Amino acid sequence: MHSVFPAAAAVAALVVLYVNATIPRFTIRGPKRTIAHVSLLVVGVLFGIVSAMVFGAVASPWLVLVVGIGLVHVPAACVLNILRQSGQS
Repeated sequence: MHSVFPAAAAVAALVVLYVNATIPRFTIRGPKRTIAHVSLLVVGVLFGIVSAMVFGAVASPWLVLVVGIGLVHVPAACVLNILRQSGQS
């Protein structure tokens, strides 16, 4: 069971990288872009901390933190992927 968490953390990190690299394609430079990045980061870290507190005994709290941050970024990744496929910028 423990071997799943490093893989999940790697996938979560890739989702976070994808979202943060793609946000600039769909938002103009300025406060909207900053708010998008900061809100995802803050909510992700808070969710990751709570998840690490709850599931820290099952896996490394650092891995659970990374997975929590990644899970918060999944809806944004879906929206950005839909926008990319529809050709909007």
